[in-house]
Amino acid sequence: MFGHKVDRNMILKTGTTTVGLVVKDAVVFATDTRVTSGYFIAHRKGKKVFPLADHAAITIAGRVADAQNIIDVLRANINYYQIQWARRMDIVSVARLASNLLFNSRYFPLIAQLIIGGVDGQGPHLYNLDPTGSMTEELLIATGSGSPVAYGIIESNYRPDLDLEEGIRLAFKSVASAIRRDIGSGDSIDVAYITTTKPYTELTLEEKAPLYEEFLKISVR
Repeated sequence: MFGHKVDRNMILKTGTTTVGLVVKDAVVFATDTRVTSGYFIAHRKGKKVFPLADHAAITIAGRVADAQNIIDVLRANINYYQIQWARRMDIVSVARLASNLLFNSRYFPLIAQLIIGGVDGQGPHLYNLDPTGSMTEELLIATGSGSPVAYGIIESNYRPDLDLEEGIRLAFKSVASAIRRDIGSGDSIDVAYITTTKPYTELTLEEKAPLYEEFLKISVR
């Protein structure tokens, strides 16, 4: 052990699990709440899913300060667009704006893996963005250290015609499975959704209680 060199990049890696799904007339997001730096748990109730507007939301993984900076810029520009043009910004435009922010900072990168989704006049959309600004539209996305486990659950059970309740259950189950198997994910789960008729909404603890009991075998009542 003496003389073994420690890779500082490995020490500073953060872990998390965030998930996004496109379901019938809606998008669903789920994240864990553990904030880590290597094996150090910095916070157990970290927020990783945020509204950008009534019709758009974002999940974050990576460096918190960088992600919060992106969120502030996106919110300001979405609000300005809505005031200037008296209409909502399309989800693809929100994602492209985030992509441009990431790409323009590529030589001093913003370390953030983002899921941006929402519902506009063309229906529900979900976009995956990496720290270089690469952007792809997907029906299902998982990011963070727990994503391999989450993908295993989602891909085995996903259908584009899932209704909202089924989508919420699947998203919650995928993050719960990651929590059980990934040391970088844990503590609790946040779930949010946007539908064609309802703006950004987060599930309350009471609404999530049956899901905790079913998938994590714990009571939060």
